[in-house]
Amino acid sequence: MRDTLLIWTPHLLGLGFTFVFGACVGSFVNVVSLRGPAGMSVVAPPSRCGICGRRLTWYENLPIIGWLAACGRCWSCGTTISVRYVAVEISVALLFTTYFALAYVADPHGWWGCAGAGWFQGQGFLETLPAFIAVVALLGALFAATLTDLTSFSIPLSVTLVPTIVGLAAWTVQGYMTDGSRFHAWPIPLANSSQAFIALGGVAGIICSLILLRRGTMTRSFGDYHEYVKPGEVLADYPHARREIRRELLFLLPVIIGMTLGYFVGHFQTSHPPQIMQALGGAGFGYIIGAGLMWFVRIVASFAKGVEAMGMGDVHLMGAAGATLGWIDPVVAFFIAPFFGLSWVAFAGIWGAIRKGDSRREIPYGPHLALAITVVVLLRPAVLDAGRVLFPGIISTNSALHGPSARVK
Repeated sequence: MRDTLLIWTPHLLGLGFTFVFGACVGSFVNVVSLRGPAGMSVVAPPSRCGICGRRLTWYENLPIIGWLAACGRCWSCGTTISVRYVAVEISVALLFTTYFALAYVADPHGWWGCAGAGWFQGQGFLETLPAFIAVVALLGALFAATLTDLTSFSIPLSVTLVPTIVGLAAWTVQGYMTDGSRFHAWPIPLANSSQAFIALGGVAGIICSLILLRRGTMTRSFGDYHEYVKPGEVLADYPHARREIRRELLFLLPVIIGMTLGYFVGHFQTSHPPQIMQALGGAGFGYIIGAGLMWFVRIVASFAKGVEAMGMGDVHLMGAAGATLGWIDPVVAFFIAPFFGLSWVAFAGIWGAIRKGDSRREIPYGPHLALAITVVVLLRPAVLDAGRVLFPGIISTNSALHGPSARVK
């Protein structure tokens, strides 16, 4: 009994702390998803009742507890406070806690072992804290992106930029901290020389295009989109999509050139890059693949249909996933997301038939992508099992999805 208590005490403390931390992040997700689409600051003004305007006290702002203590009502005017606030806080807290359990509590040799538990537990909690922070930051951003996309049909750049920066920085620090002598498969595919230099060249190309954009040499695509938005609407019937996509191709030209040069430079490298470059390169290459895949679909579909087929928020969302998870997981999520989209269409159609009216409501693609990425992160064993059934011989036990590439020697 004592031994069991000693074993589980650190786990319970970690799970409890992670739940509280996740609830705090969920509270911030509420602020971002409600104020972001309205163009308001997420810092000011402080939280207050939307009816009487009274500023909330510190204890009323406590995640979950504040809502429960007030019984879901404003203490001044008695107005009902939406259950959405506490639901989001609990949901994000459970997401964070679930990932903590998969990384640090699950049996690394069992069914959940392919979620990266071997690497996390083999290195230790403090030694893997940057990677853990990067993943939970992505999960929080996916939740925020889903909420904002559902209400405004857009994903603010700030929502996807934060997990992208955190992912790139975290894996750089992780490459420095991790003990390479402890051989466990990393949670992300580490980059070889070619992949690292492709990522470096791609980022250099992005910086070059941003400078040209800022100087006015290039023109931002869809810059006049707001002129076609009717009052009370969030989407417009924009007639010049093909023209604007050409501008995006011009923006991507330096990126493609940089990636091509990076490939040739890396191809002729005779020595393997140091571990810190492998980790940063893995995150950078993941960003390039994740964002590039969605941007390619956006360009092809927009040219074919003559309308903007996919928002740039989806591109940035997949880029953030790649910067955090490496290049394999975004590709897998890309192929899973359409099934969620089709499931929603079927459910909405059946629901409309039951209600004897057209109650179907179109939703943007971002929530389907976010759900697919979350499934790949939290339900990796189930994804693997489904992949082996659907694609026998392609996804094997030693597949890169099962255990992303170990340290390149």
